[in-house]
Amino acid sequence: MCAARKTSAGLLGAAGIALALAGCSPDPAPQAAPAAPSSAAADPAATVAWMNGFCGTVKDFVEGNNKMPSGGGETIEAIKKSTSDQLGHYAAILGKTVDGLSALPAAPVPAGETAKQDFLGKYTSARDKTVKAKTDLDASKKDDTAAQGRAVEGLIAAQKDTHGALDPVAAILGAPELKAAAATAERCRS
Repeated sequence: MCAARKTSAGLLGAAGIALALAGCSPDPAPQAAPAAPSSAAADPAATVAWMNGFCGTVKDFVEGNNKMPSGGGETIEAIKKSTSDQLGHYAAILGKTVDGLSALPAAPVPAGETAKQDFLGKYTSARDKTVKAKTDLDASKKDDTAAQGRAVEGLIAAQKDTHGALDPVAAILGAPELKAAAATAERCRS
């Protein structure tokens, strides 16, 4: 799901490769939410609507991530600006994802709520790390190359947080109602 990106030579060359690898590596093993007792009274239409919202929020994040601006530049100042732009873009899509997950109503079955809270925690942590990295980079001196390195490390740490929250369907496999709803929810299909 990740778009390949080229980076310019310079300080960000090796970091760009690390970002591409960190941002695009598959999650080693999707972790499904623990199976929780399902509610026999869950309304099938409401369950499909909830799954559509859950999947859609994550899908929007992945699509936004694939539109990350390229990094690089010929000068320290240009590299710093491109990194700041990347961090700003990532913070914005993470913020939108946190808002989208927060706006979802309570899940119709407990396993859905568990998955939602797990994803919300991961995206919130990633957003906070990204905002801090951008704030620190933007406040650094023009020629502070160490700040550039810390910013890249912050972005990589944020991306690691999101790796466990890229497959909303895998997160609900323990709940038959949600699994069935995911099969028909439009935003859960690729």
